[in-house]
Amino acid sequence: MSEGSIITFYSYKGGVGRTMALANIGALLCTWGHKVLCVDWDLEAPGLHLYFDHWTVTPDRPGLTELVQAHADGENPEWRNFLTEVKFPEANQSLSLLSAGRQDESYVPRMQALDWADLYEQYDLGGFLEKLRGEWKESFDFILVDSRTGITDTSGICTVQLPDFMVLLFTANLQSLKGSIKVVDRARKARDRFPYDRAGLMTLPVATRFESRIEYETAQRWLKAFATELSPIYSPWIHRDVETEDLLNHTRIPYIPYWSFGERLPVIEKGTDDPEDIGFSFETLAALIAQKFSNSDLLVKNRDSFVTLVNRSDAPNGSGSVRGARSGSAIKVFISYSSKDQALCDQLEIHLKPLERQGIIEIWGYLHNAPDESSVYEVDRDLDDADVILMLVSSDYLGLPDIYDIEMRRALQRHESGDVVIVPVILRPVNRNGSPIANLQVLPRDGKPVILWPNVDEPLVQVAQKVQELANAIIRSKGLPRTPARLHPLNLSSTADT
Repeated sequence: MSEGSIITFYSYKGGVGRTMALANIGALLCTWGHKVLCVDWDLEAPGLHLYFDHWTVTPDRPGLTELVQAHADGENPEWRNFLTEVKFPEANQSLSLLSAGRQDESYVPRMQALDWADLYEQYDLGGFLEKLRGEWKESFDFILVDSRTGITDTSGICTVQLPDFMVLLFTANLQSLKGSIKVVDRARKARDRFPYDRAGLMTLPVATRFESRIEYETAQRWLKAFATELSPIYSPWIHRDVETEDLLNHTRIPYIPYWSFGERLPVIEKGTDDPEDIGFSFETLAALIAQKFSNSDLLVKNRDSFVTLVNRSDAPNGSGSVRGARSGSAIKVFISYSSKDQALCDQLEIHLKPLERQGIIEIWGYLHNAPDESSVYEVDRDLDDADVILMLVSSDYLGLPDIYDIEMRRALQRHESGDVVIVPVILRPVNRNGSPIANLQVLPRDGKPVILWPNVDEPLVQVAQKVQELANAIIRSKGLPRTPARLHPLNLSSTADT
């Protein structure tokens, strides 16, 4: 299984609907077939559990405060014993909730007794949380963290140590907007000094409680102001062809009075079909999170197709995938090809079989038959799991429908970030100029297409040798030990002025 992602939901001010957004997005991701953990880190004002009460299977479970205290007491706690199970109707699996803790009369004094500086200094809480972080990412597809608002020690944990991504929620006033931007800047600087490796903190700004139907002209002025102020936050991930204002308009959460009473899950109670309702907006955000902020151009161009890419809830079994059972140690090799090249793909797999029998690699292939969007469910999952992607290139492959262009772009994004290695294999003569793979190093040698070799076994052996070389390099890199640094709360603070 590919490593999961931790997403912190943060708001500088309260009253923006942060917890409601997290709960609804978590519910959607779960019903779509993803493994989801929701964590309530808003310890001073806990409430995430209330959104799930109606569907809770295991009530009255301990939570985060008890887990942290058990660590401080030297009990070596198993975090799975602190989870609450939530089961939504017609969902194939449960959502896991790590609540703030048991909400009895002792909660407040127990929570207030936690001295975060002392926990880091005396009890190596930083190391404990780092271990939790790694185990959560191995066990879940998405871990959604509800962060304390404002400037606190625990918000530093949520914005610096834990997340891979952040969702920044704010309302249309300057104190919310300016305060949020400052926190993002401080979090990024703190992560640069962090003793563990952390990638850049990609952040999704989300305007909430945004009324644009009645106060349309005022709303447009605010959207333009948001776009100007937030452009640097979008720049690391927004597609070059997308305007910031357009993306803001697609990701904003409207104010719907009906849902402002009580703790509700409109995505479960009503659904997501109404473009004017809040569930529709939560669905858009869930899809953007599921795609790790990629394909923003497709979102703006065709929002419904964008959502379809990540909804696995009704994905058909065996929809073209020819991958085998997955083991935990073998290097995952994903083969992407056109149905017109099936014979050459079969011959390549014969050359790869010795590596597979030795347990060095696992082969997953994906056959592209027709422009059927249902097939992207399996592709989406396999691309995220792959270590090496072999693209079997021909005119038929490069001429596949647009839905597979999304697949190629997703693979290239992972390649550029160093998460996967792409090896284009030129099967038949083709014009690569202007294609997404134009600048990649290709096989066979000198780019000579496989079918032009006197004996096609010779170029396919080159591919097999390259795969073995890559697999050995990846195995070595995975075996490198990492020496953990001892964390101190000063290393964590995303709020210290720099």
